[in-house]
Amino acid sequence: YWQVTEAAKAGKHILCEKPFSITAKDAEEMVDICERNNVKLTINYVLRYHPIIKKTKELIESNLLGKIISISTNFNIDYKPNDNFRFIRSQSGGGVLRDLGTHTIDILRYLGGEIIDINGVMDNVIYPGEVEDFANAIVRFKKGGFGNFNVSYNVKNPHNRIEILGYNGVILIENLIGKKNTTAKMTINLKDEGMRAFRRRANMQLYLLRSVQRAFAKDKPLLVTGIDGLANMRLMEELENKSRG
Repeated sequence: YWQVTEAAKAGKHILCEKPFSITAKDAEEMVDICERNNVKLTINYVLRYHPIIKKTKELIESNLLGKIISISTNFNIDYKPNDNFRFIRSQSGGGVLRDLGTHTIDILRYLGGEIIDINGVMDNVIYPGEVEDFANAIVRFKKGGFGNFNVSYNVKNPHNRIEILGYNGVILIENLIGKKNTTAKMTINLKDEGMRAFRRRANMQLYLLRSVQRAFAKDKPLLVTGIDGLANMRLMEELENKSRG
């Protein structure tokens, strides 16, 4: 919060790490001060920058799959509690939801549109600690259809993927979430057209930095905005509040 506000006052464009802030109230103030100082603000949501994710969004918007019924995302790793700030609630605000879930929520919003409702659970399934090691949620998209995500710190050999289920067919994305500089695979399976697979290797962080650099230096539009970061923070807080009863 302090770094963003001070940079904005100094007129510096900002690339901020996710999940953007500890509270949605802080996030709202950060967005506001950047707007008032005419400063560009973006968040480090690297998954949006992978060419396969961008292509998937194009295919959804072209109505290739027809009406979208559901979008599912998984982001699971094995990350034992330690003295890292992620496991200290006062410093992180929460656990796996804010660390990994913020990525899955952002991808659901990027591919499926704005989310109007979120419900789910959070718990410590394997590792006890100050913050949760597991979260699962279902969301409702404003333009129809549903999304869901599963995130955890407690799976030693995960198979993370994204699945988009539409009336006319399915897109499955594998070997992308939780991977660095690997070859991701997109499989398209449409009714009466058979199955097609495409592979693409990409350094998502490099794509992000190049895009952000162009936006800052040449006044180009940002792929991720402070408004996206704020929307994701509000959804995480809503899930946290509901799951605590």
